[in-house]
Amino acid sequence: MYSGDIMANLTEQEIAFLAGINDNHAIKRHELAREFRDHTLVHSLYSDIFAQSGKNPIEKYSGRFKQLIKRALEIRQKGLLPNYCDTLHHYQKMGIAILPIHNPLYPEKLMEIRDPPIILYSKGDTTSLSKPAIAVIGTREISRRGEAMVYEVVEHLVSLGYVIVSGLAHGTDTHAHTATLEYGGVTIAVLPGDIMSIIPKDNRNLAMLIAESGLLVSEITDRAGMHKGRYIERNRITSGLSEAVVVIETGAKGGSIRQAETALSQGRPIYVLKPDDTRRDAVAGYQKLLSIGAIPVGSPQELSRRLRTRNQDPIPRVMTLSDFS
Repeated sequence: MYSGDIMANLTEQEIAFLAGINDNHAIKRHELAREFRDHTLVHSLYSDIFAQSGKNPIEKYSGRFKQLIKRALEIRQKGLLPNYCDTLHHYQKMGIAILPIHNPLYPEKLMEIRDPPIILYSKGDTTSLSKPAIAVIGTREISRRGEAMVYEVVEHLVSLGYVIVSGLAHGTDTHAHTATLEYGGVTIAVLPGDIMSIIPKDNRNLAMLIAESGLLVSEITDRAGMHKGRYIERNRITSGLSEAVVVIETGAKGGSIRQAETALSQGRPIYVLKPDDTRRDAVAGYQKLLSIGAIPVGSPQELSRRLRTRNQDPIPRVMTLSDFS
């Protein structure tokens, strides 16, 4: 569904053009997304590429726009624009909100990150995006003790009024979403794929429940295709929507460590629960997180106290490219 504000500024074809650009993650690495808050730039780009289809507009724009222009020319040459229009029309019929970066409903906190999505697609209550939120993450192979800890942590966070953000994966994510619903809270699931393709498939019913009171969020259409890199790319959205990230259990390598690194690079604090000493992999993950700047907490009660006074916690160090090599 488009808001009246969007349609007053952009045509359906221009929004479809943005959707096609947004499906290419490499463009977002050039930190161009914020440029599209100015709808006059969208008008100009669309006109130069599609309305004057006989010309090559690359020379008109600075070098940082070069890859974007190449992607736009690919959309023009392959005749993809009508396909994107059809996709967005289908989304409208399915009750999916389409939020370009200049939309008033687009979350301000996501705008703070280096490479925000140009468009968000969401199903559910979009007001969830503007509420205080905490991400709860961890391993897919979570222990029984870890499961219990998820429920206890979520209960405390919901009582403090936080929206719970996670990724709908098996293990920790599933328990975080489920616990939030059971405690009457609001939860946001950030999907690695498109909004119509729930991954993993056996969490489809959970996704439907989330959309009834919270929100499903994606940054791509089904035309982008799914690959392993999407799991890493969505990390910046999970932490970008959150004021802090809580890690329940993790090994020394894997998705939760990558998520923590991403969050720290965004200036989001990481809180990590002390694991059971008998879980060697969890202890290794705990020590790894502490080494990169995570804040240790001994219990959900301590976490609650930390969050109430989080301005007193040390500011996470700003990470560089060498941290990810």
